[in-house]
Amino acid sequence: MLENTTVSSLADIDRLLCDRISSAGVPVGGLPRTLVHMCHAACNGTHDNLVDGAIGWVQDNKHNVYSIMALLWKSRGFFCKGTICYRVRNKEGVEYALKDCWVEESKKMHEPTVLRMLKGIPNVVELIDDWDVYYEGQPDCTARIHKEYNQDQRDDTAFCNRLHRRILLSPCGEPLSQFNSRMELITAFHQFVIAHRAMIERRVLHGDLSPNNFVIYKGTGYFIDLDHAAILPVDMTSTYSPGTGTMPYISIHILQSMMDMTFPDANTNLGDIEPGKDIAPANDVQRLIEHKPSDDLESLFYTFFEFVTKYGGPRGELSPSWTRDSLPWASAYEALGKANLRGLLSTCCFAKLGVVMHPTFMVKMTSNYLAAFRPLVQQWQTLVYLANKPDERERIETTHEKVLEILAAFINTYVEIAPTTNPSAGSASISHPPIPEAGPSKLPLRRSTRNLKKSR
Repeated sequence: MLENTTVSSLADIDRLLCDRISSAGVPVGGLPRTLVHMCHAACNGTHDNLVDGAIGWVQDNKHNVYSIMALLWKSRGFFCKGTICYRVRNKEGVEYALKDCWVEESKKMHEPTVLRMLKGIPNVVELIDDWDVYYEGQPDCTARIHKEYNQDQRDDTAFCNRLHRRILLSPCGEPLSQFNSRMELITAFHQFVIAHRAMIERRVLHGDLSPNNFVIYKGTGYFIDLDHAAILPVDMTSTYSPGTGTMPYISIHILQSMMDMTFPDANTNLGDIEPGKDIAPANDVQRLIEHKPSDDLESLFYTFFEFVTKYGGPRGELSPSWTRDSLPWASAYEALGKANLRGLLSTCCFAKLGVVMHPTFMVKMTSNYLAAFRPLVQQWQTLVYLANKPDERERIETTHEKVLEILAAFINTYVEIAPTTNPSAGSASISHPPIPEAGPSKLPLRRSTRNLKKSR
């Protein structure tokens, strides 16, 4: 598979790992038992220990076999962490989400540690197990390939060793876009704010809220993907970094800070980088940026706005009016293609500022299916506007309490309209459950170091 191969760059490691992973479905001798096996025509009916409908199997280091029922998601390359997510089922019929990923050696236990810190918060997925993947009897990692196939090459100072890991999570939900009703969708966002506040009280700041970091399971929303979450210092609610997040959802404050701290002549080429994490290279920024809970709440608003604009029905049905231009900052970002870092940041930042300060754009972009949400869109937009007013002295930082206040008030007065195939028959009201208490009891925490007024 890898014989007589020369590795001359990190990109070659990406290719070789893809070859290794894709070969796991081929029944040749010597394959490690911990690799994923994807079934094909030649092995149909030969695995009598799998459940009906399985498309493959995987085994953990305790020899437990999980049937693979579906491929849920995969990244677009190894250097986007080479992550693949599966829906798996054990022999008792219990389903889980299995995350197969390559993590930096220094962050090997970061996500499992964070998940253990958050254990018991209702709207955060639960860690069931985690383990190293073994290849030919040894822990799988990129250093082995780099060492074996790069012996005659110059030292690559940019090389970062990544370890092959698996994380088993529960429940195994669906993308948030698969909501079943308007009430289910808005209740999920209410749950996210409650859970986010509880995470802060456990000293965890997610730091990368976007649509891909939420799932829904039996009508309940869950946080997932906490590998970039920050563990906060004791008695603090903010953290510092070069700037993290997924570009279309990063708060205006962080975009402005990253733009201000980037050298004017920065020519960092981002065209080949997936929109996402650690967007500001360390050598392009002069100091670290404060990331606060209010930045996450603003990212949550951009996620909410995308949903009310994009979807024209349940189960991922798109609105007839949906285009990428409905999200000006996202369409502008995509139109840039290969651009320098400063240009990328300024385009997204100014596009967001313009939309947030426009009194009617967001309301008009809301789909007809979610037209009842328009007052809520306007109220939440107002919170974001107040946090980003041109005069810094007049800014009011967004809090969990304020967002929960407008969400709860809306939900308590909202009446779901039942779908009907006969419009002339009229519409019926559907009752909804009472709104849960706005989060668990709060601990005494010192707020962000920024001198902003709090909106209560």
